[in-house]
Amino acid sequence: MVNFILVLILILFYRETYSQELYTFDWNSPRVNINGQPHFKVNYFPENPNYKGDFYPDLESNTKTVKYTFKSSCTLYSTTDYISSDLFTPPVNTTENPTGTSLLLLKNVLVVPEGVTVTFSGRVTWLYTFIIKGRVVLDPNDNTYYSVSKTILYPTGVFESKPNSNFNHSIFLVGFERYDPPTWDPLQTSPFISLGGTVDIVGFNSEPMWTGRNTSKTSSYGGSFLRPPFSYTSSGLPLFRMNGNYENNNDVGYTMNQYYTGALASAQGSNEIINDPFNGAGYIIMRPWTKNIFIKGLYNSSMTFTLGSKVNIQNTMFFDIGHTNKEVLDDNVLDSNYNVIKYGKNIPDRYPITLLHNKVAVTINNNIFMDYDYNGPVRDSATPRAYIGAKRSFGTISGNGFALRNDISGITLLYGTEQFNISYNGFISLYTNTGTISSYRAYPDIDYINSGIITTSPYSTYEGNAFEGKFKGGAIQVIPVQSRSSILGMSSDKLIGVYSGLTQDNTADYKTNNVWNNVVFLNHFFAGETEVRVRYPIGTQPPLRINLKNGWYIGQKPSLTLFTNQANIEFFYDSPYIANSLSSNEKLYISTPNTHTGKYNAVTIVNALAKGNYAFFSESFTCGYLSIKDSQFSHFSSSASFLKKFTSQLYLSNVNGTKSDIVDGVNGLVPLYNFNPIDTSLTTNQLSISFKPNTDYLQGLSQNVDYIVNDAIQSTDYPSNGNTISKVVNLPRSNGPYSVLVSSNLLYAPNYPSYVGPYYAQTYTADSGAQSFYLGIDLTPDFSTSAKSLSILNNLWTKCGWISDCKVTGKYSKVTPTPSTVTESTTGTIRSATDEVSMLTSFLSNDVTLGIKSSVNLTLPANAEYKFFIYSYNAFYTGANIIDSLPLFTIKINGKYQNPYTRPSSLYQKYQKFGPFYWNSGSTDITLIIEWGSDNLKYSIPMSGIEVFSNLASPYSIPISSSTTSSPVETSSKSTTTTNNNNDSDEHLSAASSSINFKSIFILISFIFTQIIF
Repeated sequence: MVNFILVLILILFYRETYSQELYTFDWNSPRVNINGQPHFKVNYFPENPNYKGDFYPDLESNTKTVKYTFKSSCTLYSTTDYISSDLFTPPVNTTENPTGTSLLLLKNVLVVPEGVTVTFSGRVTWLYTFIIKGRVVLDPNDNTYYSVSKTILYPTGVFESKPNSNFNHSIFLVGFERYDPPTWDPLQTSPFISLGGTVDIVGFNSEPMWTGRNTSKTSSYGGSFLRPPFSYTSSGLPLFRMNGNYENNNDVGYTMNQYYTGALASAQGSNEIINDPFNGAGYIIMRPWTKNIFIKGLYNSSMTFTLGSKVNIQNTMFFDIGHTNKEVLDDNVLDSNYNVIKYGKNIPDRYPITLLHNKVAVTINNNIFMDYDYNGPVRDSATPRAYIGAKRSFGTISGNGFALRNDISGITLLYGTEQFNISYNGFISLYTNTGTISSYRAYPDIDYINSGIITTSPYSTYEGNAFEGKFKGGAIQVIPVQSRSSILGMSSDKLIGVYSGLTQDNTADYKTNNVWNNVVFLNHFFAGETEVRVRYPIGTQPPLRINLKNGWYIGQKPSLTLFTNQANIEFFYDSPYIANSLSSNEKLYISTPNTHTGKYNAVTIVNALAKGNYAFFSESFTCGYLSIKDSQFSHFSSSASFLKKFTSQLYLSNVNGTKSDIVDGVNGLVPLYNFNPIDTSLTTNQLSISFKPNTDYLQGLSQNVDYIVNDAIQSTDYPSNGNTISKVVNLPRSNGPYSVLVSSNLLYAPNYPSYVGPYYAQTYTADSGAQSFYLGIDLTPDFSTSAKSLSILNNLWTKCGWISDCKVTGKYSKVTPTPSTVTESTTGTIRSATDEVSMLTSFLSNDVTLGIKSSVNLTLPANAEYKFFIYSYNAFYTGANIIDSLPLFTIKINGKYQNPYTRPSSLYQKYQKFGPFYWNSGSTDITLIIEWGSDNLKYSIPMSGIEVFSNLASPYSIPISSSTTSSPVETSSKSTTTTNNNNDSDEHLSAASSSINFKSIFILISFIFTQIIF
C-alpha cells in the first residue's frame, strides 16, 4: 500500500511540476546553417506547418570556433594562467592567445563537460563563451564575478550561485551591440541561454524584498497591508520608495530618484520611518541592497530559459539589463535557405528573464528589478520592454520588487496559456513618455505600454500584488487575445501546469474569452495612476466579468496619458477598501482621483468601504448598469443627479454614505444612524422605517430629509435635532422592487437639492400582489399538434405556439432523445412527469448563426400585477474540463436589466429556476417583454418555460382544439432539433477539452497496483 501511495504522490507532483509534452527536441537532429553557422532548430509548434522554428547557436559543432574542454574539475581565479595551468584539451593555442590570463578571442569556446565542476572565485577575467554540460559554481565563500558574453547550458548543465551571508556574487551579462554581433550568432540570441539546464541562483538574505508601510504612528485606518513589515536594523541601510507632494490641483506629484536613508528603529521597537509624512505617496518600501547577488548587463543583454530548464532565482538584484525594448517589434527575417536577409532592430523574446515554452515549473521569488543602480542615470545596456517575459511557461513569480522607470513594464504573460502563481509582488513606477497613443499594436506586439502586470492568460492566478505611482498602461493590463486560430495558425493549444493534459480551443474566441469570467484579482493594492485596464473592445463576444476581490484602492485613477478605456466588460468589486489616503490625518481631498473613466457594460460593487468623499467615478464615466450593495459608499459629486448620472440603470441596496460638493466641507462618511428595516421583503405596499439623522457635521442642523421612491420625492422632513425619526413610506403597488432613497440635504444649498449630506438607499421588494397562478408557457418547437392543456408543476400550461398572445424571436430547439428524468441543479429535485420533462428539455435561445436575440413577448391583461419565474435547461455546456466556466448572461424585463446584472447558466444537463421577476401592467402597457441572454449572442442559453402568477381572479384560458392547428405566427428563425450528447462539438462551452484524463490515470494506477497485490 505504501508503494501505491508513493506512486500516486509522484504522479501528482509530476502534474504540478512538469508540463505535458508541448513539443519534442532531438539533440541529434541535423543542424540548420544560418549564414553558414550551425544552429539547433527547436520546433515549438510542430502542429503549425507555417512555423519555421526557433534557433540557438551550436558552437560546439561549429568548425569556425575553437573549443577548449576542461580536463577535470578546477577553480578559476583572477590570477589563473590559462596557458600554464594545463586546464584544457587541446592546450591553448599560444599564438592566438599569447597572454595567459586572457582568452578574449570571439572564436574561443570553453566547454565544461558532464561530470566536471568549474568554480569561479574572486574577480575572474572576462571570457567570451561557456558551454556548460557539467557544473559551473560561483564560490559561496568569496566575492565572485562571473563575466561571460555567451553562456549555453545543456540539459546536464548546472549553473549555481549561492553566496553565504558575508559575500557577494556579481553576474555580468556582457552582450553585443545590435550592429556588431559575432558571426557565429547572427540572430543575436541572449547572452545567457539554458537549453534544459539547471539554474540555481539564490541569495542568502530571504527577508521580504518589499513591504506595505506600517502607518500606526499616523493613526491610519488602513494600517500596514499585504505583507508583514520588515525590521529596520540599521540607519545606514538604504530604503527605496516613492516620494509624493500634493500639487496645486491636489494631484500627487511623484518622484523616484533617490534612496531614503532615514530608516531608524524607534525606542518602542515599532518599525517606522521617522518624520516622514505620506503626502499621498510612500506606501510601498523596498530594500534592494539587502541582497547579495547582482545581475547586470551590457549592450543587448538577457537570459533565456527554454525546453525543460529547471529555474530557481531568488533573493537577487537585477539592474541595467535589457534587450527587447518598447519600440515596434522588428525580428530577423530568413529566406528559404536560412540566410538572414534582414537583421532585426528590436528582436522579440529577449527579456532580462525570458521563459520561453519551458516545460518545467520555474521559481522566481523575492528579487528586485531596477532600471539601474541609481548611482547615475547612464545605462550600459538596452532599456527593456519588461523585466519578465513568459510564453507557454508556468511556475511561481512571487514576492519580487519592481522599480519601473523609462516606460518599463514588470511581468508580461505574452501567449495566453501561461499558468503562473503571480503573488505578493510590489511595483512602483514612473513614466516619462507622455505622448498619446491612438491605438494598440496588434498581437503579438502587445507589450509596450508601461504596466505592472500585462497578461493574456486566464489560467494564471493573481493575488496580493501592490502598485504605486504612475503606470502609463495601468497597473494591470488584461488582454484576451482574439482570432487565435488565424493569428497562431493552430486550431488548439495544449495547456500546462495544473491544467496539463487539457487543450484550449482556438477556433472560437468566445469559448476562451469566457474563461476570464472565472479569474479573480485578489487582495491587490492600488495607489496613484494604477487602473486595471482591459483590452476587450465593445462588441467583442461574450461580455466578460472582471472580478476584483478585496484589496485597497487608494487615490486610484486611470492613465492620464492613454485614451479612456472602453471595454465590453462588467467590473465586479467584492469588499474593496476605497479612500484617497491610508492616513486619517491627511486632508481627504474630494476633487481628486477618478478611479473610473471611459465606458463599460456595468460596474457592480458589494461590501465596499468607501468612507471619504472620493470621486470613484469621473464626470465622463458611463456604464449601462451600476449596482452597489451592502456598502458604505460616499462619493464626491458635482452634479445634482449624483450616482444616476453615471449609468442608464442604477441599483442600490443597503447603501449608507455621504454625497457632497467641495463647497460644503464634508470630508468623511456622514451616515444616517440606526437605519431600519434592513429586511427587504415586504408583505404590503407600506414600509415603516426609522433612523437617526446625522447632526455631527458642519451645518448638520440645517438640513432637510427627502423620502424618494423610484426617483419621485414622496415627502420631506426638517429635523431640528438628532432624535430618531419614524416614517411610513408608501409604495405604488404591492408587487415588485422599489428603490427607496432617504436623502439628507443642506437647507443653505437650495440650488443643489439632491446632494450634500448623508443618504441611505435600499431596494425593497413588495411580494403580496401576485400570488395566484395565471399562465404557464412551454417554449418548444413542437406546436404543430392539436392544442391541449399540459400538466406541469401542479398547474395547467400551454405552448407558446398555441396562443396568439405569445410571440418570440430567436431559435427553437429540443433535446433528442428526450431523457426520462431531469434534475434541478441546486436542490437536486428530480422531474419525471412527461409534460414536465418535455417542457424542460425543449427551449428557445439566441440564434447564434443568424445573430437573432432570444425574446418572448407576452400580451397580458391591463392594470394587473405579475410575478413570474423562468426555467432553463443546459443542453450544451459541460464547463467542467478546466474550471466552472459556465457562460454569464443578462436578463432584461421590458428593457430593464434584472439584478444581478450577470448570472451563470444552469449546470450541464440540469435545469434551474430563475426568479422571481416582477412586472405591473398599465392601461396601455400590456406587453411583457423578456430578453434572455441577449447581450451574449455567441451562446445559445436555453429558456424552457415561463411560469406567471398574478392578482387576477381567474387564470389564463388554455386553448384546446380537436384538430391540427395551422402554423402559428412566429418571429423566430427556423426550428431545429438538437441531439443531446456528452461532447457537443458545436456548442461545447469550456475552452479546453481533455486529451489526458487524470481520473483515468488514477484508475489505471489503481488497477496496476491491484494486479501487483493479487
